[in-house]
Amino acid sequence: MSKGNFYSRIPLPILVVGYLIVGLGLGYAFPKNEIIGALHISGTYFPKTIVTFAALLIFNLLAAAMAKLMLYHKEQAGKLFGLIFGAYLFMGCVSLLYVTGWISVLSDIPMFLPGLDVPGPMAWVAQIGHTFANVLTQQPLLQALVGAMLLGWLAAKFEQLHPIAHGFIAVGDAILWFFKKLLWYYPIMIGCLAIGIPMKFGAKGMALYGQGVLWVMIVTCTWVALMILLCKFSTKRTWKQILSYYGAVWPTGFGTGGSYDTLAVNIISAERDLGLHEDIAEVSIVFGTVLNKNCSTMSVLIVTIIVSQLLGIPISLSEILMLIPPVMILGLESPGIPGGAGYFMSPIIAVLLGAPDPATYVTTFVAVFSGLIPMFSTAGNTTDDGVVGAFLQDHFGHWISSHSLQRESA
Repeated sequence: MSKGNFYSRIPLPILVVGYLIVGLGLGYAFPKNEIIGALHISGTYFPKTIVTFAALLIFNLLAAAMAKLMLYHKEQAGKLFGLIFGAYLFMGCVSLLYVTGWISVLSDIPMFLPGLDVPGPMAWVAQIGHTFANVLTQQPLLQALVGAMLLGWLAAKFEQLHPIAHGFIAVGDAILWFFKKLLWYYPIMIGCLAIGIPMKFGAKGMALYGQGVLWVMIVTCTWVALMILLCKFSTKRTWKQILSYYGAVWPTGFGTGGSYDTLAVNIISAERDLGLHEDIAEVSIVFGTVLNKNCSTMSVLIVTIIVSQLLGIPISLSEILMLIPPVMILGLESPGIPGGAGYFMSPIIAVLLGAPDPATYVTTFVAVFSGLIPMFSTAGNTTDDGVVGAFLQDHFGHWISSHSLQRESA
């Protein structure tokens, strides 16, 4: 049986769960086996490669999305982009306030640390300013994001540069085609990555890790339930459309643990199941893949507590509240690969919390922010993108050029 026939007969979510179970079983049964360890390491190569080329991928995808927005919806491109960006920014803020409320219920951390001065408003503002300065000057992903949107806009705005705009679109389409062709590999990669979960944590850390996974599962799954209700009652989608979309994208996001790895499935399902127009689906979901990490940022705050407790670093709810603005900012351009939020945000959090040993804090954070945590996070991130697309199409779809709507949505 050919590889294509094999994967066409078995649904992707079932393959992902199957390989995940096999990987966990191998890691648990053979924690010190060199061959099993090598299999786990092999699973890290693709995410690391994506991180290496993340700036290039983001640049071309966003330049293509901006060029399409300008070429096909020229008159309302600015408004549509503003709506998309504003929706994801608002969602990121609300989600962090949401998880803070859950943390106050689930954990027993105090509101303030005893014996320590309560930080004033100026200290809070200074932390935000420090984060902005760091992101703007040192983070290539944000620079790629800004540069891509600017060049995509310029190439589409001036007729002489239209060949460049169409070139961006062609490259963006090629990237999406490449990801679609790799769908067969995702379950294998997840199985290899899953091996590392029982290998990384001893008895001391397993209890806290399990607690962290449980908290992330509770917070992200209740968030997803609320987003399903929001989609049902704020858009024209039927229960069948919504559940079909979530049934395809949520397990894929959970299985891959990375927004980029889920991108192709997300766009296809948004068009097929939610009935989104291809322009709305591509623009909202491509931008969402880069900008929307709301469930990941919620998980980051939870893991911050787990790691601090594991390392014996005192932490309070007031410090969690002070982390909300910088974490929200970082979430707008955190790499959408398995565990990317952990790799990218942990150094900033270590500095902001004043960790005695930032290097140990970061390595511990990355270890905890693995396995099931990025899976639950990505499942929430990616499905939120479809909800935003449905809301925009139903409430602002009249901004799409009339010639683009001649084709019926799938």
